[in-house]
Amino acid sequence: HRNEEGGMGIHFYRNATDGGDWIIQERIQNSEWVAGLLPPNAPLSTFRVITQSRASIDLEREAEAGDVTALSCVFRAGREGADTDHSSILFDVDVATGVFKGGTTNAHWYRLGPWEGLPGRCPWRSTHNYTHHPDGNIPITGREVPDLRGMLALVEDSHLKMCPDVPFVGWDVVLSADPGLPVCLLEVNLSCNFFRGSFDKEVYLSFIDDALAKLQSQRLTADREKKVFKVKSS
Repeated sequence: HRNEEGGMGIHFYRNATDGGDWIIQERIQNSEWVAGLLPPNAPLSTFRVITQSRASIDLEREAEAGDVTALSCVFRAGREGADTDHSSILFDVDVATGVFKGGTTNAHWYRLGPWEGLPGRCPWRSTHNYTHHPDGNIPITGREVPDLRGMLALVEDSHLKMCPDVPFVGWDVVLSADPGLPVCLLEVNLSCNFFRGSFDKEVYLSFIDDALAKLQSQRLTADREKKVFKVKSS
């Protein structure tokens, strides 16, 4: 601390790789292309990609290529002066073409307190009506993400290799300024949301239906085994 002496006010941080609680790493910067979509002094802005794994339905078999599918992609375009991209405009990305669609916001999700429910205080809903970043009027809708297919293949492969038994995973992907690491998996979220991104509902609902059917089958099997055990015990 600048107002203390004698070694007082020093804080020690231990890296998570050394048994500590902190992730200490070199700072990552937005790539030149991503920076061109953002206002000055914007935070690191990530792509949130949601993947699903059909290998999580049947854990008795080995996961294989094709089990994991990228459902959605959203670019979180950070606001000017924000510390992180949790303060952002959420631009939906068409996973088939890589083209930016409309942008929206989820800022109203985080406005707390009973008074926010009063008329005129907090909007209940928001629409994908942004075509430009509002901080600088930067056009985004209609532009194309470079090599989106490569980004989706990376997260699908990572889900398959790292956690195929997890049904849904949210990946925070960075297009970075580091030429040695142009695409970086910043974070993995095992309890995730779509951040207002569009997705193939038929693929999603088919997965949910199959997963629930498997769980119901396992529950009925467990119930039968429990009854047999009780009969034998009596």
